[in-house]
Amino acid sequence: MAIRTSGIISGLSAADFLRMKDQLSDLQRQLGTGKKAETYGGLGAERGFSLAFRASMSQIDAWQQSISLVSTRISIIDTSLTGISKTISSTKTSMQPNEYKLSSGQTIGQVAAGQSLSSIVSMLNANDGTRYVFGGRKSATPPVVDPTIFLNGDNSKDGFKTVLLQRMQADLGVASASPEANPAATGRVTLSAQGTQPVTLTEDGVHALGLKVAPPTGAVDGITATHTAGPPASLSLAAGAGNASVGQAMMLKFTLPDGSIEQMTLTAVSADAPVVAANEFKIGANSTDTLNNLRATLGTQLGKLIGGPLAAASAVKAGEDFFKGEATASAGPPPVEQGIAKRLVAGVSGTMADSVAYDTPQNAEARTVRWYQGDLVSSNPRATASAEIDNAQSVFYGVRADEEALRTAVQYMAVASSLKFSETDTNGLGRFQALTPRVVSGLSMEKGTQTVQSIQIDIAAATTAAGSAKTRHADRKSMLGGLVTDIERADPNEVGVQMLALQTNLQASYQTSSMLSKLTIVNYM
Repeated sequence: MAIRTSGIISGLSAADFLRMKDQLSDLQRQLGTGKKAETYGGLGAERGFSLAFRASMSQIDAWQQSISLVSTRISIIDTSLTGISKTISSTKTSMQPNEYKLSSGQTIGQVAAGQSLSSIVSMLNANDGTRYVFGGRKSATPPVVDPTIFLNGDNSKDGFKTVLLQRMQADLGVASASPEANPAATGRVTLSAQGTQPVTLTEDGVHALGLKVAPPTGAVDGITATHTAGPPASLSLAAGAGNASVGQAMMLKFTLPDGSIEQMTLTAVSADAPVVAANEFKIGANSTDTLNNLRATLGTQLGKLIGGPLAAASAVKAGEDFFKGEATASAGPPPVEQGIAKRLVAGVSGTMADSVAYDTPQNAEARTVRWYQGDLVSSNPRATASAEIDNAQSVFYGVRADEEALRTAVQYMAVASSLKFSETDTNGLGRFQALTPRVVSGLSMEKGTQTVQSIQIDIAAATTAAGSAKTRHADRKSMLGGLVTDIERADPNEVGVQMLALQTNLQASYQTSSMLSKLTIVNYM
């Protein structure tokens, strides 16, 4: 009879053979796939580490994807800001006060400013394919209206050129299509008639428009100057004892709508002077005659001041009214967000010539184009776009086209390109020469608290942080990947040794089992 082999040699049961066969199959799989197990459970006690490391690597991938998106958007923003900065510089160079050669009512510098305006608006409407990057949190639509619309208006609302015209009418005191070239413009001051004494110069009311008469300086013998602060302010020049001497001068000062100060110097020359400059007056036989001569010069110079620097300053102020607009929101009704243009209301004449006040924000909103259509709610533009780049670390890179530096660039280019000049306008050159330094100063951000470069510096900080995080993540992911590999990867050399040992053991076991299976009682005895 056959002898029972199971259990004669320890470990050679049928279950043991199956176990060893399964072990061999698993080793063959490890050698083929390079992995210790097909499931995390097969990793044993190290499975928890593998899961934790892989979770960390997935989080790093998410951060790296966020950093990549942020880097793309910041690159677009920085490219636009660099382009805007170069455009500003080019425009400043083109605005030369002595290059007063007109073509269709504009100088070469003005034409360049108009082209620069279109370029800047295009750069402010940059997008990455998914969002407009200069609109703050409102990123689905272009933040800046097309220049042809915000300059000229649309079918229902006025644009900047209308605001400019009305402001100039109000500052110059004449209801005209071209108030800057109208000899009837008063500058909102009243000068007493020639021959009337004392000579008086009086503001026409209590308001912030036109020329503001400041205290004079200097002295002319025989003429007494009396300034009344008001409002409205006034100046009285009365003849008295004595008479002027050659070279004596009186300096009259005026505050313009943009806050600048303009000084008019009136200088006495001898009665027989062959040539009298525009700002000079002849000494008469007595102080009364001298004052009459001074009054004539004052009237001429006042006309030049009104058609020149005052008109230029009015245009600059109109730019601020339109582009900066209301600094705070209006509670209504109806409520109006900040940023709507300030609009003047007609005076008692029914025209802007004697306007004294701004309209309500609600009325202005209803009849004026908004040049900026982006986010108006967030107080901090940088906080309007953010991304998490590491554990408890985020970068902020939002930008709004209505930020001070960007708005100023749009504002002054619009002002520079919107004024019209004429060969027949005797004050045209003076107005252009008063306009150009104001535009250049504005584009230089001399009076502002922000520049285009300062925005770039803010954005660069986000770029630096994102770059550092990217490098840090790459190093950490490499380390974690190595640890996961150590846990999950099967060492082919070790697997080979185990397979050889197992195959040898199996072979010996099979041979032993075979021999025992043939053993009978006769053979055994």
